Amino acid sequence: MTEIYAIPAYKKVLGKMGVEGFTEEMLRNRIGASFMDDIRYFFGSRAEERKAEFEELVEEYWMKDVQSRAKTFPHVEETLQELKEKGYHLAICSNAEEGEIIRVLNALHIKDYFDYIQGITKQQTKSDSLHRLLEKERPEWAVMVGDRFYDKKAAEDNGIPFIACLYGYGQKGEFSEVDLSITDISQLPVAVEGIK
Repeated sequence: MTEIYAIPAYKKVLGKMGVEGFTEEMLRNRIGASFMDDIRYFFGSRAEERKAEFEELVEEYWMKDVQSRAKTFPHVEETLQELKEKGYHLAICSNAEEGEIIRVLNALHIKDYFDYIQGITKQQTKSDSLHRLLEKERPEWAVMVGDRFYDKKAAEDNGIPFIACLYGYGQKGEFSEVDLSITDISQLPVAVEGIK
C-alpha cells in the first residue's frame, strides 16, 4: 500500500523544494513510475538541476516513512505463503532501485518469500527490467502480476501472460483490455493455475 508512505513523503519533499500544485490524486498516480519519470513530471525542463536535491530529500523522507508506515494490502502474506507451498518461485520486478525494494520488503517483513529481486535498469523501463530478470533466471514459465500499465506493457513486450490487480494503483480504464484480473490478492493462486 505504497500511498500510505509515498504521498506524505512526496508532499514533504515537494514542499521543501518549493513546488506546489500537485493534488493527492496526482501524487497517487505517480505510484509505479520510475524515479526519473517522477523527476521529469515534477520539474519539467529543470529536472536535471533539481535531481540531486530531490534524491536527497526522498531518501530522507520516503525511506523514513517506509520504516514507520509501510503496510501490505490485505491477504498478502498468506497468499505469498500459499504460492510458495505450491512450488512457485516469486520475483519482484520493479521501477525502483534494488536497494529501495529490499528496504521496503524488509519493512513489510515479506522479503523471505521472494527468490529474485530485479530493480530498474539503466534503460529505465519495466520492460527492460523484466527482460533482464527472465534472461537471468530462465524460468520454464512466468506470469507478470501488476497494478499499472508499466506492468502490462512489460508482460506484452516479453511475451508472457499478465494478471491485472484491480485493487492497486491503476487508473480508471487502465486495464479495460486485459483478459485476466483479480480484485484481491487472495485470488492470485487460482488465477495463476488457470493460465499455467
